[in-house]
Amino acid sequence: MCRTLRIEPRFPVAFTGTVSYQDYPHLITKSLDLSRAGCRLESPLQLSAGMKVNLLLCFLEGSTLILIEQAVVRWCHARQIGVEFQAVSTTYQTKLNRTLQRLTRRAS
Repeated sequence: MCRTLRIEPRFPVAFTGTVSYQDYPHLITKSLDLSRAGCRLESPLQLSAGMKVNLLLCFLEGSTLILIEQAVVRWCHARQIGVEFQAVSTTYQTKLNRTLQRLTRRAS
């Protein structure tokens, strides 16, 4: 089994939102973790590694919405999906950074 080292720390987090494939949104049923590079979530949507999706992440704390366009599915197992953020617009990257800063402070 090939293992890779994680560059960015992952944080357990609660968010709601949607994962959209080919312009069809599906609810995120459970959020599992978040990092600067991606997230792990649960959704009933059947996806495969390599597919591109759009994510709308809704964080109740701070009423923050983060749109991630053209994220790449890296792995799927059962209903869990690992997604890598390829490019995030400046506006949403700022919101993502603030959210991760809050999570870092909480973890300390």
